[in-house]
Amino acid sequence: MNTAAAAEPLSELDAAELLDAYGLTLRRARPLPGGMENAHLKAQTATGTVVVTVLNKKSPAQAEEYARFLRHLELTGAPAPRLRPLRAGGWVTRHRGRPVIVCDFVDGRSPARLPVRLVHEAGLLLGRVHRTAAAGFDNALPPHLRLHGDDADTLATLPDGPFAQWARSTWHAVGHVTEHDAPHVPVHGDLFPDNIVVRGGRSLVFLDWEDGSLDLPHLDVGMALLGLCGRRGFSPRRARHLLAGYQQGSTAALNGDLVRDAALYAAVLVALRRHRWQREHRRLPAGRSAAAMHHLAKSLSDRWPQLQP
Repeated sequence: MNTAAAAEPLSELDAAELLDAYGLTLRRARPLPGGMENAHLKAQTATGTVVVTVLNKKSPAQAEEYARFLRHLELTGAPAPRLRPLRAGGWVTRHRGRPVIVCDFVDGRSPARLPVRLVHEAGLLLGRVHRTAAAGFDNALPPHLRLHGDDADTLATLPDGPFAQWARSTWHAVGHVTEHDAPHVPVHGDLFPDNIVVRGGRSLVFLDWEDGSLDLPHLDVGMALLGLCGRRGFSPRRARHLLAGYQQGSTAALNGDLVRDAALYAAVLVALRRHRWQREHRRLPAGRSAAAMHHLAKSLSDRWPQLQP
């Protein structure tokens, strides 16, 4: 979670002007809920329904790399929305200096808690992305799942207490997860239920790849363990299905200790970013506090032995 300025809504006039650059004629539009940083607008056009997104936390150069990333995912069969091209070529336009992309709208539902069989399917698809989308692809997007400057400042200045003690001790214990020599693959970086659309009861599409980059696969799996295997507490049963699906899709063996540590690493990052966002903006969706992530990480540590055969 980045602490960029909160998204400003797009007007219907804004949308009509932006869509014209893509050769699309707007019929009607409405803002899409969700997304604390980017502005999303669902637009019905003569050739289908699309989503207009203002990428508030990316520079124009990063937005171009992100568009190239999305296009590569599409071409390699990843479960990602289709990017719409500009009439003049390319993928990115601008609104008030901010980069904008347009993707096809993915119709379906986003359950707050995926059924177990779909947790397995999500793992399978994530494994396939890691296996099939990496070959011959280079991308300049910086890895998101790292302790960047703002995160390091937050960690260093946390008020003394149980949360600060957990964050600092966990960080020192699991920081090694970024130092492995595994090949980097395209990762999603934020595989939580609100970034997954279920179509037709079983088919899944992953939305919001904006935290994606080329990175270590176990970091992506660790984040998915947080997003898909815990709500009020960590579920070993759901984790077994996620990891089994991932292994099936990637055909790669997973190191259980490494994946556990990657999940704890991701938990600290998410908690720090939530803490900073709440401090600066004083609002977070229900269940997304830093304290909730702290609780989930503790539950994961306590229940992880139940995953062992």
